Amino acid sequence: MALDVRSHGEAERLVEELENVALFKIGLRLFLAGDLYGLVRRIQEQRRGGIFIDLKMAGDISNTIADFVDHAGELGIRFVTLAESRDDVFTRHSLAAGRKARGRNPSPQFLMVPLLSSLSPANFGRPEISAEDYIVERGGEMLAAGCDGLIVSGAAIGACRAAFGPDVTLVSPGVRPKWSGADDHVRLTTPSDAIRLGADYLVVGRPIRSATDPRAAAQRVIDEIDEQLRAFGRWERT
Repeated sequence: MALDVRSHGEAERLVEELENVALFKIGLRLFLAGDLYGLVRRIQEQRRGGIFIDLKMAGDISNTIADFVDHAGELGIRFVTLAESRDDVFTRHSLAAGRKARGRNPSPQFLMVPLLSSLSPANFGRPEISAEDYIVERGGEMLAAGCDGLIVSGAAIGACRAAFGPDVTLVSPGVRPKWSGADDHVRLTTPSDAIRLGADYLVVGRPIRSATDPRAAAQRVIDEIDEQLRAFGRWERT
């Protein structure tokens, strides 16, 4: 669940209501609300699930990145978007510092975004290449630099799964059930399509957050995921 709200109070009310959700994403809106440490601790007290910190940090000095990774590890953060830069020097530098700080610890895992779901390759002067090919190309560079997984949406989920195999973590935003609107995403998938294409984690925000009954909306998404997993023989209730 993407907690893209403006205050800690709103976030904590959603976490309390969404007792059927186990992983919560915190982005820039809540970062600007201050005391991120306190919010993470309170969410963990409410839910024994995971936290995904999505700040897309890039290009800072090694000491700052290492301190962030150390702190995220101490807090039990599952995922962070550590580096997000078109300059590969910044990308490699950020990931190298992060991996050194993490050492042999399994978390946080470092995720990167080859192409934001609201953009296309033409935005980067590459109109001749498809979004899927661009994402595979850029994603391969990011994985080679040391990230653990990719944030991809639409048909690129399947393209990345085919290109990088079963061990690369794929997190899919731009998930829109058929009963919700597209908002500002260019490449969309329904929950069942994202699972069918090979996504490991689905990020859903507005379809749940804007619903009259957020818990019921979340359950509709969960039920659709479970149905697709059963069809694939991958269903396992944890």
